[in-house]
Amino acid sequence: MTKKDRLIQNLRGKGVTVLHEKVGTCAECGTTIYCENGFLNGVLSANKTLKCFSCDERKVNNRVQLSPYQSNWPETFASEKNVILQQLGDPTIPIEHIGSTSVPNLSAKPIIDILLGVESLDEFTRYIQPLSQAGYEYVPKPELRARRFFKKETDTNDTFHLHICEWKGSEWEEKITFRDHLRANPGSVLAYESLKKQLAESYREERSVYTEKKGPFIQSILNHAYKKG
Repeated sequence: MTKKDRLIQNLRGKGVTVLHEKVGTCAECGTTIYCENGFLNGVLSANKTLKCFSCDERKVNNRVQLSPYQSNWPETFASEKNVILQQLGDPTIPIEHIGSTSVPNLSAKPIIDILLGVESLDEFTRYIQPLSQAGYEYVPKPELRARRFFKKETDTNDTFHLHICEWKGSEWEEKITFRDHLRANPGSVLAYESLKKQLAESYREERSVYTEKKGPFIQSILNHAYKKG
């Protein structure tokens, strides 16, 4: 018997009327969802799908939400860069602002993406502890072979994604090349923004699919940049 069930049993034993009716199960994990005294311990969507609070929160975290470009994003990056360098104790470590928040006038998910370069990816583990002191959590992602991923969320609702990869390796060069091309080509920014908005509308609840569908556009820009270079 769960703690909640024991509480309900105690209340009933004291003569308190407790309405505790099963409504259904979570469409994601199968957890039983009840209506207790008029309050649902879950979420009922517009299409009548039931979700427990945990699954609904994961869905929100997976949602694609684009924001108009914010002029303070470069300043937010610069401030965070100083925090990271101070924590690591080495001002020579290469750190760059990447992703859509690094490109003026481009809508983006409000996440500051940061690229940190190391001589060898094997040495990234020595950064886990000092980065944790700066609020960064290491998130193992086996599918990422050429970089390592950290994330940080602050009380001011700022979110940072830190990517560690080999400095001037293929991962580093691709991300910097794509960013620099967009910064120098307003026409590409408009095309990318249009694509991002279309994909965000079509795959609003599927961030991984949204990211995957941007791949061909990004690759076409890289092919053009390398051919031109």
